[in-house]
Amino acid sequence: MNQERIGAFIQQMRKEKEMTQEQLASKLGTSQRSISRRENGKTMPDYSMYEPLCEALGIQVSELLYGKRMTDTEKTVYGETSALNLFTAKSELETFGILAEILIVAGIIISMTLTGMLAETFPEMIATLVSGWFVWGFGLLLRVKIRKAVTKPEQN
Repeated sequence: MNQERIGAFIQQMRKEKEMTQEQLASKLGTSQRSISRRENGKTMPDYSMYEPLCEALGIQVSELLYGKRMTDTEKTVYGETSALNLFTAKSELETFGILAEILIVAGIIISMTLTGMLAETFPEMIATLVSGWFVWGFGLLLRVKIRKAVTKPEQN
């Protein structure tokens, strides 16, 4: 996605609808400054704003994401490409899920097993436990984020 192209496209579509930035911002429940930053390519709208923005501008989400008006044939081709890219990204995320689970197991092993085997003093024991808990916690956090990313598209 090219932010500058998308921003210019938003501006073009807004002007075709003969709307000011203030009017578009009012329809979307956002500020004129936010619309200006999007049109200048400095920021992208949050994905939750795609549908309302497209509705206000009379365009489809695929046109917004590619920053241009598209024919039905182009929408089909780009849609298929996007679907394949999403499938590939989901597969890669699921592979990362395995890494997260390995981190969880490693954290548990460090905390429970290595603490007793390697730690001879109290500070060493605390350091080993904290290291294990950190690895375990990071693995859990990573797994939760991956699970959310993988299941979110399926819920819509």
